[in-house]
Amino acid sequence: MNDIIQYGFLIIVGILAGVINTLAGGGSLLTLPVLIFLGLPPNVANATNRIGIAFQALIGTAGYRSKGVSNFPFNIYLGISALIGSLIGAQIAVDIKGETFNKLLAIIMLVVVAVIVFKPKASSLQLPERLTGKYLFYAIIGYF
Repeated sequence: MNDIIQYGFLIIVGILAGVINTLAGGGSLLTLPVLIFLGLPPNVANATNRIGIAFQALIGTAGYRSKGVSNFPFNIYLGISALIGSLIGAQIAVDIKGETFNKLLAIIMLVVVAVIVFKPKASSLQLPERLTGKYLFYAIIGYF
């Protein structure tokens, strides 16, 4: 495939994935297979995809903060937890053989699709923010 066509395809897929992530999440289900299809090894494609996700998270956080929405220091705790988990996960992903990584990636992607498709609709209940105690602990573990 011509390099210009590949770059154009990546830009279009990236924009589409950004829209999907903004509306519902799960844009990686589109970008990750495309990166692998275009020739990146699966673990490199996954790492490359994570860079985009990190930038989206930072920009989203900055956008919310500019509108006066902030849960400081809750978001710092989650960020540190996610950073530590990401570093450990990246090391594990690099150490896994390509074929095993592909199988694990396929299973994880199927689970994510199932969660997105079958998750119950959000109710209109106005629940209070739960940013301390056991909820903070569960959030830190989840983000790790």
